[in-house]
Amino acid sequence: MKPPWLRDMEQTVFSLLPEFLQCALAQQGIVSPTPVQVAAIPQALAGRDVLATAQTGTGKTLAFLLPLAVRLAKQAGENALILSPTRELAQQTFEQWQILTGGEDIPAVLIIGGDNIHKQFADLRRKPRVIVATPGRVIDHLQRKSMDLRHTHTLVLDETDRMLDMGFIDDMRHIVHSLAAPRRTLLFSATLPAQVKELAREFLTDPVRVQIGSVVKPAEFVFQEIVRVDIREKLPQLLHELNTRSGSVLIFTRTKHGAERLAKQLKLYGRKCNALHGDLRQNRRRQVLEFFKNQTVRVLIATDVAARGIDVPHIAHVINYDLPQSPQDYIHRIGRTGRMGAVGNSISFIAGDEEKWKDICKVTQFVTPVKTVQKTIEPLPAPKFVAQEEGAVHGKNRKRKISRQAVSSKATARAKELLASGEVYLPQGKELERARQAQKNFAHKKIKTFQKAVQAAQILEEKSAHSFRCVKVGASRKTLRAQQPLTKQKGKKQCFSKRKKRR
Repeated sequence: MKPPWLRDMEQTVFSLLPEFLQCALAQQGIVSPTPVQVAAIPQALAGRDVLATAQTGTGKTLAFLLPLAVRLAKQAGENALILSPTRELAQQTFEQWQILTGGEDIPAVLIIGGDNIHKQFADLRRKPRVIVATPGRVIDHLQRKSMDLRHTHTLVLDETDRMLDMGFIDDMRHIVHSLAAPRRTLLFSATLPAQVKELAREFLTDPVRVQIGSVVKPAEFVFQEIVRVDIREKLPQLLHELNTRSGSVLIFTRTKHGAERLAKQLKLYGRKCNALHGDLRQNRRRQVLEFFKNQTVRVLIATDVAARGIDVPHIAHVINYDLPQSPQDYIHRIGRTGRMGAVGNSISFIAGDEEKWKDICKVTQFVTPVKTVQKTIEPLPAPKFVAQEEGAVHGKNRKRKISRQAVSSKATARAKELLASGEVYLPQGKELERARQAQKNFAHKKIKTFQKAVQAAQILEEKSAHSFRCVKVGASRKTLRAQQPLTKQKGKKQCFSKRKKRR
């Protein structure tokens, strides 16, 4: 039961927003603000710098987008830069901005790595008022002098701790020094390590401190389990978990190679899944995330690049196939489920890495006790190949490929029937005609040995006086000429002329 003062404050926060933002929130079904929004939005609207920390899934994105939209709508000459650590998070922030300001003339662009840079040149020439970007691509544009931040007075740093973990500290300093002065800075982070505190002292001026919950506690409604298995038992245990759990599942691995390998293994056993990691092209990453969001694919296997970049409300389970390197990453991983007050589940496989789990337990303040479950190792089912759930086009292409392979195998079988173990009887008369007909039927995929047999038969047909009746499969033209010399006939080509392959 919420106290009366909190209910009054929630009503006051959204009432401070202009009508176009209230309508956009109502269309999304958002009727009341979250605690971090209640604390941060009034301070940001007052023009103060904000240092905010809150758990994942508590609505931090709207906490800085809403006051930013109000400020830009009121001040026509104001511009803003929003920095995100990953492409996925930047894309989701950009999409949320488009939804909020659909009816207002506040143009925004998405500047991230992997996208066409020439398109970004064109977008930046249109003088957007909001740039949602990743640090690396901003540095690239600054060096090319295709981006001018001298008139940008508002900076938003989203998931700052993650940007520091990814090594963007120097890039962030370079970007901040390129901005206009004075500037207003909103810094949001899920955790507050010493590096983030130091950065806040450097970038922020007299900030308002907003802290919601504990930065070392997992989300309240995430029920956590662990299971101790051997390394070889991880895959059978994972298949058991997928069989017994319903809803969308997000699986975390430690490495990109591990994500790809696990995806191939699950597909081998008939599971619809995709892998998401940093080596994928941007279009592919976008496609994989979209298939997971619209539930075309139930299982997504990801590295920690996705721990801060996935905001999918229907994730029911998070499985730590490999334990994370740091306790903070554990909190961010399981924070992908149980978002915005929903109930979620997580299970972690502990296979010879008890020390990592002890470190996680030392740092993490568990709201609810972690349950230890017994492993249930079931026999692996028979492998089977299934069409990947990446769209109808893939399935059609795979069917065509299978069809082509089937035709090729029939041609090979036919050739083997005619050419027996290196020594073959050359077809003559009706047999020759049937052989030629068979060659026409499989003209798109001709077998060399089959062609040589037919060509040798033509030699015998022209010079029937010769007594030999057998030829080796791999006999070259030179060998055949030596055995059967040919005389050139005017107006006719030699029978050994190469036939051009059909393409």
